[in-house]
Amino acid sequence: MDEQTKVIVEEILKQQRLAVLGTQSETGPYASLVTFWAADDLSHIVFPTMRSTRKFNYLVAHPRVSLLIDNRTHAGLPENEIVAVTATGTAREITDPNLLAAVRESFLEKHPGLRSFVAESGCALVKVVVDVYYVVTGFQTLSELHVAGISRTT
Repeated sequence: MDEQTKVIVEEILKQQRLAVLGTQSETGPYASLVTFWAADDLSHIVFPTMRSTRKFNYLVAHPRVSLLIDNRTHAGLPENEIVAVTATGTAREITDPNLLAAVRESFLEKHPGLRSFVAESGCALVKVVVDVYYVVTGFQTLSELHVAGISRTT
């Protein structure tokens, strides 16, 4: 495992608050903007969504998803310093009450302003178990971080 790639992934996941979620439907791909929280061990990423949304219905039918997170929010960042991280994995709603409570609190530490949204009865917390992080730097250099090579906690 490339330690530099792991550090880049950790920094982007801690610094950024939004990701673009890629899902799939019977009619084609779909992209959605989501807030997220990532586990310290990089094993999973969590985001909230209403169960009534298109994105939720798509990920239930087709649980393989991607999340794109980048550092474009840094003002004045030259294009050759933009870093994009794509995480691919499998998404499932968290239903275990003990896990749900712990993950909800971790998510809300990063996004305290979403407390009422996450508390709504129709809101699901979705956990993406990540297989691979693809890191693109300078628009041309690609590196990969396979999560199976990282020691995980659940």
